[in-house]
Amino acid sequence: MPYLDSYSGNWTSKEARHLLKRTSFGITNVLVSEATTLGLETTINKLFEINDLPEPPLKSIFDGTGNDEINDPGANYGETWVNAPAYPTISEGENRAKIYRSRNRSLYAWSFLQMQNAGISIREKLTLFWHNHFVSENINPHREYYYMNVLRNNALGNFKELVKQVTVDTNMLLYLSGSKNTDAAPNENYARELLELFTIGKGEAVGNGDYTNYTEDDVVQIAKILTGWRVNGLKNENALNSFFSNWKHTKGDKTLSHRFNNAIISENGENEYKDLIDTIFEQEECSRFITRKLYRWFVNSDVTSEIETNIIEPLAEIIRNNNYDISPALKVLLSSEHFFESTFCMIKSPIDFMLSVTNSLLVSAPTTSIKEEYDFAFVLYLATTDLNQSIFHHPDVAGWKAYYQEPLFYKIWVNSYLLPKRLDYARIIVTGGDLIIDEKKYNVPPLVPVLYIASQIPNAQDPNVLITELSNQLFNYPIIQSQIDALKDILIPGLPDFEWTVEYSNFLNNPADEALKISVDNKLRSLIAVMVQMSEFQIM
Repeated sequence: MPYLDSYSGNWTSKEARHLLKRTSFGITNVLVSEATTLGLETTINKLFEINDLPEPPLKSIFDGTGNDEINDPGANYGETWVNAPAYPTISEGENRAKIYRSRNRSLYAWSFLQMQNAGISIREKLTLFWHNHFVSENINPHREYYYMNVLRNNALGNFKELVKQVTVDTNMLLYLSGSKNTDAAPNENYARELLELFTIGKGEAVGNGDYTNYTEDDVVQIAKILTGWRVNGLKNENALNSFFSNWKHTKGDKTLSHRFNNAIISENGENEYKDLIDTIFEQEECSRFITRKLYRWFVNSDVTSEIETNIIEPLAEIIRNNNYDISPALKVLLSSEHFFESTFCMIKSPIDFMLSVTNSLLVSAPTTSIKEEYDFAFVLYLATTDLNQSIFHHPDVAGWKAYYQEPLFYKIWVNSYLLPKRLDYARIIVTGGDLIIDEKKYNVPPLVPVLYIASQIPNAQDPNVLITELSNQLFNYPIIQSQIDALKDILIPGLPDFEWTVEYSNFLNNPADEALKISVDNKLRSLIAVMVQMSEFQIM
């Protein structure tokens, strides 16, 4: 089996759609057509282009007296609040907690807009990957924004360098108690997660306090190495910057265990943590650890011994040879025969699912106002949160269970409680209606341009052609005749094919006929609403 040999098969819209589905969030036919024209190699290069960071989130709520309106003195409507003080000054009658909620809402909506509008770029998919890898949470929107910028700015870059930046980021220092880690009271929280979840993994237990990749004494020593890093309070003008206090740092050399070849980390003040991370990354297992996680994110949850030997090991070697830059290895993986054979084996995450509904069906955020644009994206955030994938709020430090909990992995997304909600949310995006989340109602208009979608399908007068082409676009998966027949019964219940042919042809000839337009629109909307609930739409 060729495994990581470059893909040599036909490059068609089917292959382009598979690549783009795995590397972005929902795709349009325009993007598929562009990738098909570009070819595999050029599309891969375009995916990994490093572009400027997006403009920061904006204040999207009017000041006034409405239920959702709040006076935020840090920014006017349509301006960014990111440059305002992290601890806003308030006057009598103002509420700081409401200001934070307003900014958080803006940040969450803005994050979804970045994913929705990513185009042919892997950066947002990788940003979400790192967000799930380096789990961190903070109620302050400024610290969250700058933390995500660290992840976004390094998403396509160097794993080792990213670990160094995350280690002393204010958000992480607060989340895993690094800011409380002092010579007088060493705190092991971050030291443990640095090893177990962020760099090398625990491995199997081989003795009392001894694992394949590190020992409990390593956790103790690493906690000492990391002492002294502090975070300013929100009232401080440097609230978003960490700092090193030599007075709080454990002095002297620290010796790691035999798992790290008894390495000695010499006293080095504020640079000591960098020496530690360099030492950890001398262990080859770090490259295998991150490769497995990337494989589960982009390809398949099932890392067999065969995959370990033929995929993980050679990709890990590429990562090591590039000093932990991940892009070269990812390019090899995403260009490989193995990748293009690994189809329809992933259940879409809630974020993938909801954005595949919107993007595949040409539903974009309204551009009539910033408020409407952000409100649209915030509803997507609420829906995916309700489906158990909430950005900025993971269930625990290990991240979303779908990427590590055996044996279910991705199946966790579609249990008996979540699946009905998932299908109903998809239907409402197509048909319009009320999304009810946490007992609050959000009205969703029927935004899917079903008439336009049908107009882009040659010979859509033939219901068999219409349904087959829609299934190609939505599923990238061949459906059988019995499914086509069942879908025709949604489009034209109990009627012969020519009934659709006549009605749709009449509409094309008389587009100003309002009654005919409404009838065709309703039929198409009912058809597509069923298709996005089918099992074929849940996988990629």
